[in-house]
Amino acid sequence: MKTRLAFAGVLLALTAPLGLAASAAAAPPPLPGAVEIVLDQNRLSTVVGERLTVESRMVNSGGAPTDRLVAHLNVASLDGVYVDLEDWSADVTREVAPVPAGGSTSLSWQFQAVNTGSFDIYVVLMPNGTSTAGTGPLVVSQPVHVTVAGKRTLTAAGSLPVAIVVPVLLGLVAAATRYRLRGTA
Repeated sequence: MKTRLAFAGVLLALTAPLGLAASAAAAPPPLPGAVEIVLDQNRLSTVVGERLTVESRMVNSGGAPTDRLVAHLNVASLDGVYVDLEDWSADVTREVAPVPAGGSTSLSWQFQAVNTGSFDIYVVLMPNGTSTAGTGPLVVSQPVHVTVAGKRTLTAAGSLPVAIVVPVLLGLVAAATRYRLRGTA
């Protein structure tokens, strides 16, 4: 029994460095260069239904080009309101060509405010090369704070008085005109 335990201990001691090397090799490679996402605005105020545009610029200040990348637009509610991203924008994921060392590339994001409340809009950048896809790290932009106010529209409750008053007024004008025409004839 002691011999088996000793053999297992020696075997474990010999294979441990191999396990460490294998786990180090499986670690995701870092995104080459110091990549940063800069958005052109910090705050926006709008009303429901209005279309907005935010420009994002991916800057590679490192000494090596990036691999292919994927940029993704995100909307997060700060009030706990449910956000369906597809309602806000139909174009939330974009492929980005490799960004050269010291270079940059820009993307324009259009979206429509569909909920009232307070929201943060931000862009996430992910590696998408053949060897880096799904490995990370992710790069996240600073958020753009968006305040969305309600839009006053005519509702069924607001249209009821109009639907009643307009025909009554037209009837009174018609009756007064007819009465006046009768009195002069």
